[in-house]
Amino acid sequence: MEKMMRCSWLVIAMVLLDGCSPGSAKSTDGEPTSSDAGSDASSTTPTSGGTPDLPASSCGDGVVDSGEACDDGNGGCDACTDACTPGVDPELDWSVPLAPIVEVRGFDLTQQQRAWVVGTTNDEAIVLQRIEVDGSMESFDLTALAGFAEIVAFHVNGVTGEAGVLGLLPDKTLKLARAGGDGPIGEPLTIATSVATELMAITSVGVTFVEGVEGGTATTLAWTGEQLVSFASATASFVDAVGDRLVIGTHLVTLVDADGENRVETMCWGQRLTTSGTHVVRDDSDLSSGDLAMESCELASGALVSEVIATGVGGFEVGPIADVVDAAPNGNPLGVWSVCHGEGSVMGCEVPRTRGFGGPSDPEAIEIDECDEPRHARLGSDRGIYMVRHDRTTAALSLVRRGTLPLAPPWG
Repeated sequence: MEKMMRCSWLVIAMVLLDGCSPGSAKSTDGEPTSSDAGSDASSTTPTSGGTPDLPASSCGDGVVDSGEACDDGNGGCDACTDACTPGVDPELDWSVPLAPIVEVRGFDLTQQQRAWVVGTTNDEAIVLQRIEVDGSMESFDLTALAGFAEIVAFHVNGVTGEAGVLGLLPDKTLKLARAGGDGPIGEPLTIATSVATELMAITSVGVTFVEGVEGGTATTLAWTGEQLVSFASATASFVDAVGDRLVIGTHLVTLVDADGENRVETMCWGQRLTTSGTHVVRDDSDLSSGDLAMESCELASGALVSEVIATGVGGFEVGPIADVVDAAPNGNPLGVWSVCHGEGSVMGCEVPRTRGFGGPSDPEAIEIDECDEPRHARLGSDRGIYMVRHDRTTAALSLVRRGTLPLAPPWG
């Protein structure tokens, strides 16, 4: 559903980096546990060269050691942080509660700063929420409106500002619900199971499904339901739409009309991608050298630029970890990253030095903690970092604005 896919070798590398050390276990939602936490908030030495000292404590063992304010033995988002100090919430520029959603399944942001969130409630209803830049919200209960029992795919067209949710009904029927600034658009559209995939993008023309297999095809259905066109897409791992232009991630990223015409090939690979109105951005980290880099390809011309955003310890075993999250319309990237000091660790980062968001110019723009959900983060056209966050006391979900990413060349 979310706009990101992984190439096989890099997925394996990430798994090895994250999972081969006793101190790098992951919780069920993909967030680090207490022993995989970043250093405390005072460790802000730049990742591009500095190696700050880590606090000497046995955090997470349930024993309050000297220098620790608390140690409840638990990780995660609570009042006793992974640094074993009382939890201090970051200053937020903007916050909107997401109730009744208790689990976010998808989040995206349009170029108009309109946010779309899809998730489930305590009674397992599927809810789509539209949040405007002024903080106003409207919720649509897709279980009540369309009978959805499960979310299959989710896509937001950043240019048109519309969102689409493909849902599975109890009788295994697939329906697609579409919504815009004025609410639901038309009646939910029935989609044949032979056409539907999780790689979905919506345009004003219709909805396109892409097969993520070798020799796969892209099939576009009109909003009235009939098939408009089917064309070859190679082995796709990613699809997005910029207005009525599709961005299909294969061995090279292809920009193409919804009918398969007017193709433009870029030099960016088809994995770990995100798109903006003008660019596609990918992670190009080199684990062997310790460089965290991002590449940006201009969609109109295919021109490519690359920049190192942070540097860690070289070598596959101790290399830094990064993941492209989003790109602003000017191509400025947002990445979530972790830089580690690998002494004493095997095939992984035992204690990350820092975990945060950033891009070229200032990779340490935002430091993240256990209450943040970096997998649900986007970079706004105002360069603001918008993300889903848990309340440290109640665990309730909110959409927040964590800060502003500096404008950084050569991205625009």
